[in-house]
Amino acid sequence: MSRYVVDTDVLANVQRAGHAVTLGELGTLPVVITDTVWDELTVGASLAGAPERLVQEAEAMLKAIAGAPTVLVPQSPEAQTLVQLQLPPVTEGMGEHSVIAYACHHPDATAILHDRRALHRGIEELRGRVLSLHGFLDVLRREHGLALKAAHQISEWYCVRNKPQRRPLWW
Repeated sequence: MSRYVVDTDVLANVQRAGHAVTLGELGTLPVVITDTVWDELTVGASLAGAPERLVQEAEAMLKAIAGAPTVLVPQSPEAQTLVQLQLPPVTEGMGEHSVIAYACHHPDATAILHDRRALHRGIEELRGRVLSLHGFLDVLRREHGLALKAAHQISEWYCVRNKPQRRPLWW
């Protein structure tokens, strides 16, 4: 079974589209949420001034779909790769790098990324084991019961908010 290592921006877009609860209602998914991504959506969001209700909503979604964060243990191959990814010039964030680092060492894991540079870096490092938001929504719809209406609402919000982003032709 494939696992999906999901970046902060992807989950934040789902939440901003009003579907954090919808995603959480799918229950435990074959996802990995690295400790860095978990912290960005909770502690980091709180420190950045996000309302407490949004932080709690994000944490509830994360607990529902993943249970707990996956820690990149110091001195592990994943942590060593994370350090290498952070060498200058750094064009992606820590969350994105943690996703790529985890997927590098787990051949059954596909990185789910949002940002153009992160997608490009993921393609280079993972040799194609990368999906963007629409690919992830399609997997959730086909294999895990995400309603087509919810997938379309998330897509619509994402494309309007992230102009000139467009849905893929297959969508």
